[in-house]
Amino acid sequence: MNPRIFLKFAFVAVLILSFMNLILPSSIAGIYAINMMLLALFIAFLLSIKVAFCYERELRKVFLYLAPFILLLMLVNIPQFWDIIYSIFGTFSYISLIIAGIAYILLIMSCRNILKITDFREMDKIEWAVIILMFIIGNYITFFFLLNYQLEFNVDVLTKLLFRIIDNAVVLMLLPIIFIYRKQSKKENRESVTFSIMIIGIIISTIGDYLYEIFTTISHQELSSEFHKGTFLDSIYILSYLLIALGLFVHFNYYKWTMKQIDLTKLDFKFD
Repeated sequence: MNPRIFLKFAFVAVLILSFMNLILPSSIAGIYAINMMLLALFIAFLLSIKVAFCYERELRKVFLYLAPFILLLMLVNIPQFWDIIYSIFGTFSYISLIIAGIAYILLIMSCRNILKITDFREMDKIEWAVIILMFIIGNYITFFFLLNYQLEFNVDVLTKLLFRIIDNAVVLMLLPIIFIYRKQSKKENRESVTFSIMIIGIIISTIGDYLYEIFTTISHQELSSEFHKGTFLDSIYILSYLLIALGLFVHFNYYKWTMKQIDLTKLDFKFD
């Protein structure tokens, strides 16, 4: 199978699956949304573990940290998970923030291991401009939260503000990874598109809700009521999770598919 042809058709399928909930009857749109999220994340979790054992050292650690991060994303989308957590720890106000904090640590550790093997000197002016633009957008996301709401600066609000800052920092870590990994892959004749798709999926899942909040003018308090209802916000998350799964799937199968395309009968094994 040709990986690039597969990606073209798969990307169309991902778009259809991501926005399908918008045309489904309201009675089943929410059910479709949550189940599609869980399916995409479960597949991505398994693939991340498989991909990890295709590598050694730092790249293996990247996917070994990514796998539990994806698993946590899946678990927090399951209502029964929260029932179990609350039955064990009680209705502790900040238990959800602790779980979110664990997920962030795993994602940051994954990014850290990629950054260990990247060389920032290879970035050009256009790529630095994209990062600066993302830095500006990230600051706008943060200041939008501060300037557009009448906030009482309690622990809950400060925590939400902190998570916005961390989300933006994660995106700023991921962007150079895409740029540099692609350049290094070209030098070593390795596939980079699939890895980039996975990273883009993570970026969308990280800041998608903030952009949705800005463009729809919905308040941050109302965001939680938009989840698992078959809304456009659900579509954003389905898209991000499917992209992560798609990137991992093709990344895992790329070498095998490429080898099958080689016509051994046309290779010249003669030595002068």
